[in-house]
Formats: sequence, structure tokens, C-alpha cells
Amino acid sequence: MKKNILVIVIITFSISLTSQNKNNRFGIFIGAGSQKYKGDLGNGFTLKNNCWYGTYSAQFSYYLNKYFDGGVFLTAGNYGFSQPDDIKMKEVLSDDRCPGCFGRKGIGNVSARLYSAGAMAKFKFANGFLLNENFPVRPYIYAGASVVELVDVMKMKCVQPGRYYSFNVGFGFKYYLTDNINIGYNMALGRFTSDHLDYKIKNGDNDMYLQQTLNVGIDLF
Repeated sequence: MKKNILVIVIITFSISLTSQNKNNRFGIFIGAGSQKYKGDLGNGFTLKNNCWYGTYSAQFSYYLNKYFDGGVFLTAGNYGFSQPDDIKMKEVLSDDRCPGCFGRKGIGNVSARLYSAGAMAKFKFANGFLLNENFPVRPYIYAGASVVELVDVMKMKCVQPGRYYSFNVGFGFKYYLTDNINIGYNMALGRFTSDHLDYKIKNGDNDMYLQQTLNVGIDLF
């Protein structure tokens, strides 16, 4: 099962990489931005957050045809959630708190290091039908899967460390400054295949993460 998921990962995450063309097939894409948590302890997918959790990403993609790219990616960064003051001061049952927050008010926070590696397939809108293939702004959508490693760097038992798997979707765009150098924006939503990382299984909805990065890329060969 784990091997099958890994194969899906390596095939799918190619979709959200850079938009090469038949003359420059290999693309390198690096970026940095924010990473947010959504799960049983709260929803960090909001514009206002109490804490900033940053991430770095690197993507390597290959031009398949004018409609699709394929590739692999790596990310490394912080992952977490800090409860608002009005929530963390509420009295809750001990069973509802994370193990590291025993004896405290509120239900707990999330603080971890998240590493991921995966693959994807990307559909490009600059394909000669919707937009010219060499249009300066090249939007895309993608789907993929990844292997995720969580590390409890704070040693507070607020997250269950270990290896997880996620399915990913996203969108973004690249703006080409020259024929092969670009800058852009990417949003990636990851949904874990389990609901254990925050020690809670309450709502029947698996934990998730959201990555938003600003990127710079180059197409080669």
C-alpha cells in the first residue's frame, strides 16, 4: 500500500511545476512562503494568524507536451497552529487536549517541522488553445501525492511525529521575464491520508496543510 502511494506521489506532483516548452524542457523552480494547518485543533486557513510558519520548496519538472508537465518536488519548513487568546483560555476536558498540554487551559497548539517529497502532473493553460504557449503569464492547475515526515522539534508532544502520506491539488502562475527565466506564485493544498498527527480524531475529516510560495524559476535544455 505504501509503495503504491509513493508511486502515485512521484507521478502526480508533476502538475504544479513550471511551464517549459519544447525548446527548454527541464525546469528548476525554487521558492519560499507560508505553511498553514487545519485539523481537529483549529483552522489556520485564514488571512489572520497568530503565528507565522514558513516553508521552502524546490521543484524539478519536465515538459511532456504543450498541455502537461511532469515532475518531482521537495519542501521543508515549519508547520503549526496557535490558538487565539479567546480559545486557549477556555476550560476543556482533558481528553480533548493534546498530550503536551495536560493541565493547561485550551485544547492545545500544533508545532512541528514538515518535510515532504512527491510527484505531480500539471495542466497548463498556456497550451496554444486557451492561451498562446509563449504567453508571458502562464497559469496552471495540478494534482499529485507526497510522502510527509513530521518532526516534533519542540519536544512538547503536541504533534505525533512520523511518516504520513498526502494527496495534493493546487494552482499557480508564472510570469516570464525572459524566454526561460520566470517568477510566480503557487498554492498547494495537501490532505493527509490519516487523522492522527494532532492526536485527535474528532470530526471525521483528515488533517490538512496549505502552502503558499513566491517562486523564481529557470527552464533549461
